[in-house]
Amino acid sequence: MTLALQALLGMITQLIPLLTSTANASLVDSIISTLSGFLPYIVQEIEALYTPVKNIIAALSATPATNAAQAAALATLDTQVDAAFEAAAVSTDAGT
Repeated sequence: MTLALQALLGMITQLIPLLTSTANASLVDSIISTLSGFLPYIVQEIEALYTPVKNIIAALSATPATNAAQAAALATLDTQVDAAFEAAAVSTDAGT
């Protein structure tokens, strides 16, 4: 599953530089929806997928194609990913 998720995240990462205006708002919505839908699987593999997901969130947050509502959704996703990573660190004793 990790390889499939890494491939999906890789494709999303390659799309982000193409998002240059608000005309791409529906694509940004689609990416946010995809990340949200896959979040339970991403959380299961959080150690391997944390950095790619955080990079996607940061890149989408910085693109001019992202509107205020999308930025809020990305901030929520960012918080969820951070919480999952912290929980994984605690559960594996890596956080101490």
